[in-house]
Amino acid sequence: MIAWMRSAALHTPPSFFSINMGCGMAAILLHHFPYPTVWLEYLGTIVFVLNVVVFVLLLLATIARYLFFSGVWRAVANHHLAGLFWGTFPMGFVTIVTMICYVCVPAWGRHWAYIALGFWWLDIVVSVTVSLGMTFVMFTRQRQTAQTLGPQWLLPIVSCIVAAAAGGTVSQTIMPFNPNLARGTLVASYCVWGLGIPLAMMVISLLIFRFATGGSPRGQSLAAIFLPVGPCGQGSFGIATMGVTARRLAYEHDTSIIPGVHGEDARHLANAMYAGGLVTAFILWGLALAWYTIGMAMFIDGVRRDPKLLGLGDFTISQWALTFPIGTFATSSIILGQELHSTAFKVIGAFLAAQVILHWLYVTVFTTWKVVQGTFFSAPELNDASPVPRFGLRERVARDLEAGYGEPESASDDSVPLEVRRMSIMSLGPRRMSMRRGSMSMMPIET
Repeated sequence: MIAWMRSAALHTPPSFFSINMGCGMAAILLHHFPYPTVWLEYLGTIVFVLNVVVFVLLLLATIARYLFFSGVWRAVANHHLAGLFWGTFPMGFVTIVTMICYVCVPAWGRHWAYIALGFWWLDIVVSVTVSLGMTFVMFTRQRQTAQTLGPQWLLPIVSCIVAAAAGGTVSQTIMPFNPNLARGTLVASYCVWGLGIPLAMMVISLLIFRFATGGSPRGQSLAAIFLPVGPCGQGSFGIATMGVTARRLAYEHDTSIIPGVHGEDARHLANAMYAGGLVTAFILWGLALAWYTIGMAMFIDGVRRDPKLLGLGDFTISQWALTFPIGTFATSSIILGQELHSTAFKVIGAFLAAQVILHWLYVTVFTTWKVVQGTFFSAPELNDASPVPRFGLRERVARDLEAGYGEPESASDDSVPLEVRRMSIMSLGPRRMSMRRGSMSMMPIET
């Protein structure tokens, strides 16, 4: 079992935090469904707790991965795809921050509001670091080509947009306790939103060229076609939420985004920001609708050609790519419905939210089954790398192999040198579990 945990930690790539993104989005939509009921809010709280547990487990596995194995960090950074998924880490975490604002602050008061604010600032730092850092790495360390261009390029950039959108929610949460802190949070949110949206639009322009000349993603990458919906939907939700926050600050607390402006001038400025935010939200919502429609058409066409993509046998972490982007489109529709008192936007938001929740149930069941089978853990970036165990872990792995625990069938022969067997167990890709000699043994999947 311990050998399995070591190998599972080694093969827990950054993309696994997309599970947090999906669980967090499902919790938010359940808690803020356009047609709310008490039982939906309770379900949202349950999924929120589940998301926290999953995040903690993935965080511990990630820490163990980089702490106990040398060479993994470089392998992830240099891989043309794996490092981009670092953007999923702050995006998954910020869904927890948002749910703290929705659940914990109303239940336990101001202390949780300040906790949410602290977590949000931490997420902002990580998001900006990942966004700019991975862009730098792509330019200087990775070998990207027109063929490797894909929707995954958006992941580091979108983390800033998601964090900025959450800033509007955090600002509203802290506002009753400290309006000045709420104003500072709002200013930072606008700045980070401005950092993410233009870069995302540039990448989306490249994707139009890529899809027009190279066709849609194929195989397990097909679900990534929905990733462009994310910056559009979340950008729309974020700018609308920030406009609402600016208006509340001026009308409820006589606090303008510009220090020293009060009274009627503050309200006029807030109204302008609110109106500008709504107009921008409409534009981004329309772009999200375009990508959602195109994505659904391409996804249905791909599944029609290869129905096995939705089956358990071909299920991978990539299927989680549908959950969060479509969820951002739902949140955008919901807030526009609230601000415009529009039944049409509410119905669209409810439909999209239901789609996200149903898809979340599907991927959660399949993911759980794959984890139980032991075939879920996979880290493609390690295919061309040889991670070296640290802190005496090499000796513990050797003892496990000598005792017959955690070794692949192909390496169990005594004629195979111990060093080869040791590196074999540390470099396995996807694996399945079998019961042998009363113990758990990991074997490579037969292809």
